[in-house]
Amino acid sequence: MKVRWSIVSDTDARNELICTLIRKAEEDMVLLEKIVDDEDISSEIFGFHSQQAIEKLLKALLMFKIIPFRHTHDLGELIDLCSEHEIEVPDELYNIDDLTPFAVEYRYDVFTPSNKEVFSRHGALERVKEVHRWVQFQIKHPI
Repeated sequence: MKVRWSIVSDTDARNELICTLIRKAEEDMVLLEKIVDDEDISSEIFGFHSQQAIEKLLKALLMFKIIPFRHTHDLGELIDLCSEHEIEVPDELYNIDDLTPFAVEYRYDVFTPSNKEVFSRHGALERVKEVHRWVQFQIKHPI
C-alpha cells in the first residue's frame, strides 16, 4: 500500500519528505535557470519543469502545515487549499494555475498558445522563484 504523502503521521518521515520535495523543486529551478534562454528546449519541457517545481513546493507547504491533499497536479487546487486553511497567499501567486496544463496536457500534446497569451519562460521562472521564497518564508515563520 502506497503511503499518501499528505497524511504521513510520523514527524521525522514527514519532515524528510518535506525536505525532499523542496530539494527536488530546487533542482528543477537550477535546470530552469540553465535552459531559460535555450531555444532547443521546447516550451512544453520548460513549462513542465516550472509546473513540477511549484507543485512540489506547494505540497511541501501543505505537508508542513499538516493539511491533507489529494493526488493532483492542479496548482489552483493546491493554492486554494492553502487559502482555505488560512495560509495567507500573496495575490500574485493566484496566477500560477495557468501552468497546470504543462503537468499532463502539454506534456503529451503540442503547446499552441493563442495569439493573446504568449508563454514567457522568464515569467514562469520568476513565478517558481516567488513560490519558493513564499514557501520558505512560511516554513521558517510558522504562525
